[in-house]
Amino acid sequence: MRPLRRLLATLTATLAVTATGLALAQPAQAAPIDLVFANTTGSTFIAKQKVTAAIPTSVVKTSIDLDAKTLTGTAEIPDLTVKLKLANLIPTTSIVRIVPQGGLTGTVDLAANKLTTTTTFKLQVLRVFQDSLPSINLVSSGCISKTATSATLSNTTPIDIFNTTTVSGTYKIPAFTRCGLLTPLLTTLLAGDGNTLTLNLKA
Repeated sequence: MRPLRRLLATLTATLAVTATGLALAQPAQAAPIDLVFANTTGSTFIAKQKVTAAIPTSVVKTSIDLDAKTLTGTAEIPDLTVKLKLANLIPTTSIVRIVPQGGLTGTVDLAANKLTTTTTFKLQVLRVFQDSLPSINLVSSGCISKTATSATLSNTTPIDIFNTTTVSGTYKIPAFTRCGLLTPLLTTLLAGDGNTLTLNLKA
């Protein structure tokens, strides 16, 4: 019995040493890299109206896992000012808010110089007023797109975390709801495909 016990003890010790060696041989995974692009600017093109609205300075926070080649984050975009003409006649100004429906997700491959991120959001119309009567809001409180939409943005310039990286993509504007008398008109004027969103990511 003693030789058998000594053999089992030797095998156990050998397996323990081997397991420890294998564990040490595994490459350590790099921790995710947190990047904040606090000086992000951009624009959105509304296809039906053929107008472009500037995106004010925004903050995009990201966490990049270089091992998994994945990206997560959030985007804090101030309200947009959109200039339109109701019925192609009446100059109006709309204040529109991008309401995130979850965070950013995407992939990043530095070796291939490819960055893709998807964002899902609703469009809330806070105010619509004639430029000649700015104190009168023509939409009801709670005016918002019926459903969420999403935009998948890919880099159109080389990835450069020290300067600026531009990402761009298209999105659909859904129909609107709870906008009062302007509900059908806003849907007619704005809803549809082919709209573009461009962000210039800058730290």
